[in-house]
Amino acid sequence: MRLFLLGAGFNADAAEEAGPLYGNSIYVGRYMLDCSYPLVASTARLCFGLDEPPADRSIEELFRDALERSDYGPLEKLSDRLMEADYRLAWRLSSPGETNCYQRFFETFAGSSFITFNYDSLPEIFLHRAQCWYPHDGYGLPVAVERFAGVPDVADDRKSTSPVLHLHGSFCVYSIEHEITQGAPGEISWLRPLETPRYGFDPDSISRCFPLYTRAMSSTGYVRIEERVIAPVPDKAQQLQEPFVRSTYGKACSLIRESGSLVAVGYSFNRHDSASYGRILQALSDSSKELVIVSPQATIAAQAIASEYPVLRVKPIDKTFKEWGQDSFHL
Repeated sequence: MRLFLLGAGFNADAAEEAGPLYGNSIYVGRYMLDCSYPLVASTARLCFGLDEPPADRSIEELFRDALERSDYGPLEKLSDRLMEADYRLAWRLSSPGETNCYQRFFETFAGSSFITFNYDSLPEIFLHRAQCWYPHDGYGLPVAVERFAGVPDVADDRKSTSPVLHLHGSFCVYSIEHEITQGAPGEISWLRPLETPRYGFDPDSISRCFPLYTRAMSSTGYVRIEERVIAPVPDKAQQLQEPFVRSTYGKACSLIRESGSLVAVGYSFNRHDSASYGRILQALSDSSKELVIVSPQATIAAQAIASEYPVLRVKPIDKTFKEWGQDSFHL
């Protein structure tokens, strides 16, 4: 069994591998859809209308500023784009009979565990179709699910053999911080805060990717973006204290110590994100100390990590995810 750490670069080849997708419009007729998973530059355009990322600020700082103004527009745009990519690209790529680098990856490393900094659900979609992942336990901690009427609860008896731990949360997971206590008939019901938050699964617009499960509905009719478990800000120290993320980090570090090795795919290890990956590399340093980095800039990242974590054995593979697949995912 392998343990993988996934970054944004893991998704970078999805659009090309899926092939062209088309929509139809009454105004322009048939047209090609752009639903690729956004990287840094495309996120700046999509969420903030910028031609390129600012030289002196990170994308995450822009998200932070928007959230401080209670402006959830940029975050909603990111969520909509990721879910469209999941709905169209991940669903097509994971379809039975498809042949692509993602199919080969999950088949080659069947039974592996995954840690991710991404908010999308591409790994879960592949693994769920392979009956290796279920939302009630696949995130590494209990998550409540809702099924369509008449669907038996058989999935609760199935265990996820390939967990996907979202270190910064997921757009498909929301927090439940209050419960309504029902008194005797005719008495007032009370909204009571929970000592420990609970979590629920809401596949939102990608429900077809998880056909046993239905949308979760709150009192407002849907789970708002601000209720979902996410942490898209530059200084994640506060967010890393949230129960979901704190528990997920703990489980990830335990897996790393048990495995003794980690394969990072498409993650840059940007020094500005050291608050996010520092605990991961420290846990690896405490174990067998083997790190493999698969990225076009792997050698640069390996040199920086080696200077800060000299006990780690770091092997760079300077390839994109697809190029690595063409090399039979050789490690």
